[in-house]
Amino acid sequence: MKNKIVCLVLCAMLTGCLRAGSYDLVPVRKKILDSINNYPIEFVEQKEEFIRSQSERENNYVLNKAITVKKGETILSDKRLIRDIYRSYVYRPTKKGALQNQAFPVKLDNRKEYSIIGWTTIDGVRYAMLDSGLEDYVFLFDEKGNFYDHAGWIDDGTLKLLEEQIFVYPSDMKMQIIAKFRDEVSNVRNGYEVKYNGVKLDRIWFDYMVYDAWNNDGGQFERISFPNKPGLINIHGQGFRILKADKDTLTYMILTSDE
Repeated sequence: MKNKIVCLVLCAMLTGCLRAGSYDLVPVRKKILDSINNYPIEFVEQKEEFIRSQSERENNYVLNKAITVKKGETILSDKRLIRDIYRSYVYRPTKKGALQNQAFPVKLDNRKEYSIIGWTTIDGVRYAMLDSGLEDYVFLFDEKGNFYDHAGWIDDGTLKLLEEQIFVYPSDMKMQIIAKFRDEVSNVRNGYEVKYNGVKLDRIWFDYMVYDAWNNDGGQFERISFPNKPGLINIHGQGFRILKADKDTLTYMILTSDE
């Protein structure tokens, strides 16, 4: 009698396990499969990255040589400034080609720059996601520029690999990363600059600016004029030889100190 009761209990437990497998374990299994086929995405913004600031001295001394400038341009400067350096990345194919699949080919031009959406890791290899031009449909290439043989689909913030195979033409076409640098002057610490301001009332006019970042007013400005004729002039200790001047242009020479 005891053996019959034990058998009945075991049968009931087995039936419960099967029921749990039919109803409760299916969603869990689906979730596990989804996590295997989906890859997390590290989205990136295509923006400049600040690299560094550097102090520089900038001057345009070219002694004893005829120089022509336009109105508003600098005839002489000697400044210490802060230059900010920025970096951005673009991607370009090594040659003209295409990525081909059954649906449509995507042409790539090695004279154009392309952006990526982000990065993902597949089987331990990091891949960039190249925008295909179709919404959420991306091509993949690794950090050496080699294309992955399947495209991907961005779904709810993750990447799904598609079964359809991608063919690269020509087969040795790769993507290359190109760093682009840009610099801009963020602040002039000190120094001076002389700009040409044209001819008015038969006089040659100049704008003389002194920069001083430590001064509350930032420096000083002075407008200076000389008779409009060839010859020697002196602006705050610096000698010039005027060769020709009109309302639009000035031809001059910067002189050595002993002149």
